[in-house]
Amino acid sequence: MATEPRRISHSELKDFQRCKRRWWLRHVRRLAPKIVGPVGPLQSGSRVHTALEAYYTPGAEADPRAVLEDVLRQAQQDYMMRCAELEIEPDTAVLQQFTKDAELERAMIEGYAEWLAETGADAHLKVIDTERQVSVTDEQLRAQFHRPFTVVGKLDARVIDETTGHRRFIDHKTVKAFARHDLRQDPQMLHYHLLEVFADDMGEERCAGAIYNMLRKVKRTKTAKPPFFLRETINHNDAEIEAYRLRLLGLIANVFELEARLEQLGDDGARMFAYPNPTADCAWDCDFVQICSMFDDGSRVEDAIRDLFAERDPLTRYGPA
Repeated sequence: MATEPRRISHSELKDFQRCKRRWWLRHVRRLAPKIVGPVGPLQSGSRVHTALEAYYTPGAEADPRAVLEDVLRQAQQDYMMRCAELEIEPDTAVLQQFTKDAELERAMIEGYAEWLAETGADAHLKVIDTERQVSVTDEQLRAQFHRPFTVVGKLDARVIDETTGHRRFIDHKTVKAFARHDLRQDPQMLHYHLLEVFADDMGEERCAGAIYNMLRKVKRTKTAKPPFFLRETINHNDAEIEAYRLRLLGLIANVFELEARLEQLGDDGARMFAYPNPTADCAWDCDFVQICSMFDDGSRVEDAIRDLFAERDPLTRYGPA
C-alpha cells in the first residue's frame, strides 16, 4: 500500500522553529481548543483578511466594509453558540473586548478603502486569483528522502502588475508597526515565492515576487500619526530561491527526524525533544499557554487536554489532501 505524502505548511515549519512543544501539540497530536473566543490579534487579523479576500476576489465587487460586518456578526454568533453547546456562560469581558476589536477593524477597513481611492494603489494591479492554493512535491524539490511529502501554501491574492507585465502575489498583514527588517529575508515570502515558481502554469509570466500589504492596527484618531497603510514590493532572484529550497529541505529533514524520535520514545521523547520555548508572545499567540507548564510540574495535563481541546486537522484551510 502506497504511503500518502506528508503535507507540510509554512505554519508548521514556523511552529517547529518557534517552539517544539507547540509544534508537537498542534501538528503531531493535532489539538485545537474546543472553544476559541472572538478576541485577540489572531482572530482580529483573520476577520480583516476575510474582508480583504472578498474585496480582491475577481468579479465579486464586494464592499469590504459590508463583508466585515457579516464576519463580525458571525464571529459573535459562533462564540455564543459554542458556549451554549459546552453549557458555559459567555464571558462578559470577552464580549466587551470583542466590541473594542470590532471598532478597530472597522476603522482599518474603512481607512483602507479610502486610502485606495485617494492613492490609486491598486490601479495598476489586475487580480487574477484569490486564496490560491499552491503546492510542490518532494520530487519537484529534488529531495533525497525515503518519505514522500508535499509542501502546501495559500496565497492571499495573485495579480498582474500591468505597468510591468509581471505576475506577483499579495500578502496582507495587520501590524502594530511597519516592518523595519529586510523583507526579502522574510521566510514566508520566500516560501510562497518558491511555491509560485513551481506552480507556474504553462504560458503564464513567471512570478516576480511579493507585494507585502500592511495595514496598521490604529483607529486613525487626531493624535495618530500616518502613514496607516504601506506596501513593499519584494523581489527574489534565482539564487535566493535556490538557497531557500535547500533551507526548506533541511527543515523538513529535521521535522521527520524528530517525528521518528517521538514515535520511538513516546512520552519521555516528548519531554526530551518537544520542549517549550516560552516568550512574552505566548500569552497572545499560543493556544496551549494554559497547559504548557503542566507537562513539567506533575499536573494532570492529559485531563486538562480532554477538557479543553479536541483533535482537528491543522491543514483544513489548505483543502483536502
